[in-house]
Amino acid sequence: MSLARYLKPEVIQKIARLDIQAKCIVEGFLSGLHRSPFHGFSTEFSEHRKYVEGDDVKYIDWNVYGKTERYYIKKYEAQTNLECMLLVDISKSMAYRYDEDGVSKLDYAIYLAAALSYLMIKQQDAVGLVTFDNDLRAYIRPQSKRKQLSAIVGQLAAAKTAEPTSFTASLAKIGGLLRHRGLVVILSDFLGDLDGMFAGLEELRYRGNDVIVFHILDRAELDLPFRESALFVDTESPDNRVAAEPDRIRQLYQEEIQSFVSDVGDRCLALRIQHLALDTSQAFDAALHQFLQERKSFC
Repeated sequence: MSLARYLKPEVIQKIARLDIQAKCIVEGFLSGLHRSPFHGFSTEFSEHRKYVEGDDVKYIDWNVYGKTERYYIKKYEAQTNLECMLLVDISKSMAYRYDEDGVSKLDYAIYLAAALSYLMIKQQDAVGLVTFDNDLRAYIRPQSKRKQLSAIVGQLAAAKTAEPTSFTASLAKIGGLLRHRGLVVILSDFLGDLDGMFAGLEELRYRGNDVIVFHILDRAELDLPFRESALFVDTESPDNRVAAEPDRIRQLYQEEIQSFVSDVGDRCLALRIQHLALDTSQAFDAALHQFLQERKSFC
């Protein structure tokens, strides 16, 4: 893979156009994530509370005192820099693409990861990367420097899809890399052990992280557009093969795959995790814009 493929001018233009179209949404989304549940003394006013002995008198609101002759302290909501970790699945199944002229699921994940990195760095937030399959393959520590985008996309461009997925092993190790709670974004087709995956996601949520799931599938995986009898091979476990006539199994298959996508979405919702189901036929900038719109109502 070439780094230039993911940073070519038309891709940058799409990201830039999205930034213009969704500027207020992006800023509102990131601003919302910045809000700390703890109160400190920074620049954004939160509320008043009664003065108690020991409080620093410089935080007394004298205007309120002038009206009520009572002492009140100005409370402010602490503003913190956001730290985002992108978790990108580079397992065997992510290499799949039905249309040779289209993009693979991994390509699609890289475009989204690049766009998210761009938006985070633009907001002066730190963003890092982990690639995984049955183990962790690469780790880039979160930073907010401009060169971070090239480092992340360069690492993704060099990724090789060779091994099956193990969510249980990978997510357990990823948890140990997170220095403090923040935003965790997972880009995967989630073809693997769902129980292991959700055990890991539950642990990330328990630690106070905000988690977002981009569930990426190829359009052919949803529709089964094949017409002739074929031998279908499991992309995660090539020894698993099934000979079938697509026309005879299409309806049942479509029901099963939709049930799978819905199951992932329902289990995410139960953990207060935003789940966005995407297929690689969608323009990635439109998909990201949809995500930001949905995020506005999800928060």
